[in-house]
Amino acid sequence: MVSSGRPWGNTGVPGIYVVLLYDLLVSLKLDAPALLAGLGVSRDELLAVDRRVSMSLAQTVAERGVEMVGDRGLGFRYARAMSITLHGPVGLLALSSASAQDALEAACRFLGLRAPFLEIHQVRRDGWAHLQLRSTRPLGIAHDFIIEAMLVGLAFMVEQLLEALPEGTLIHRQGAAPAWLSALKKDVGVPVLFDQSEDALVFPVSALAARPRLADPQVAAIAREQCEMQFRQWRTEEEGVMAERIRSALQDHQAPLPSLEAMADRLAVSARTLKRHLQQAGLSYRQLQDEERYRQAERLLANPENSISEVAYSLGYSDVANFSKAFKRWSGLTPKGYREQH
Repeated sequence: MVSSGRPWGNTGVPGIYVVLLYDLLVSLKLDAPALLAGLGVSRDELLAVDRRVSMSLAQTVAERGVEMVGDRGLGFRYARAMSITLHGPVGLLALSSASAQDALEAACRFLGLRAPFLEIHQVRRDGWAHLQLRSTRPLGIAHDFIIEAMLVGLAFMVEQLLEALPEGTLIHRQGAAPAWLSALKKDVGVPVLFDQSEDALVFPVSALAARPRLADPQVAAIAREQCEMQFRQWRTEEEGVMAERIRSALQDHQAPLPSLEAMADRLAVSARTLKRHLQQAGLSYRQLQDEERYRQAERLLANPENSISEVAYSLGYSDVANFSKAFKRWSGLTPKGYREQH
């Protein structure tokens, strides 16, 4: 079995994937700007080659997209709009690999650079290869959208590698068939079987020996080096601002937020080193925790169905008075006053 087993942690998600969803909403004549409203990013900013967003922001965007599109097969529509070249060096490595097996191993090995919330496991059974997708974190209402998009995206990748899908290729999905399936059946291009025990792309093992039409060992070597460099860049403290790594990790952690010691362990540094990096930046871990608590509080208060006491308890406060005091320190307003102004 080949597995994507790297400790990706908080590499973030390429901004171009958010742009793709934005443009898909435009094509469906939906309110695309609402997708990014209040998130502090614009479509133009996300077009930058190296722009990444936190997994928390990416999940928020995915959930908004699902709510806006509704029961219209967002995952399949999204995958149809995706090209293997959008996957950066990972896509280039897959395209130029010497065999389909090498291409899929590259996809497994470096998936975390593009989708750090997923793992691929390659299993062989009775002459069939099963590329099983598993999420490494809760994906909420965006789960089906993400899994569908990735499975169909894998099928399209195999098709682009080999010019045609291997005979017998199937997609296995857990859960019941959705209502929109019949409307999009022709467009998907791959038979989809529901109520299965796995989320997987299934095709003959014999196809793994096929040579991709754009195989090029020199290009593959360069692309692999770029993938390794991206991974090292993320892991090396000197090339990444510690405060931003902490902010990203906090954004992807539900309340109660981790202690300084727990965060240091998560980032594979000592608590002393983490403190020192923050002091050099003129910050403290408490400040970054408060930033994130304020961000989460604003999001929860924006939902009128959440009472102020529920918001306080959700953020780890034992009583409303302490939360109100903290919120006023952050914003200059009480939670009630903030709601009245927003």
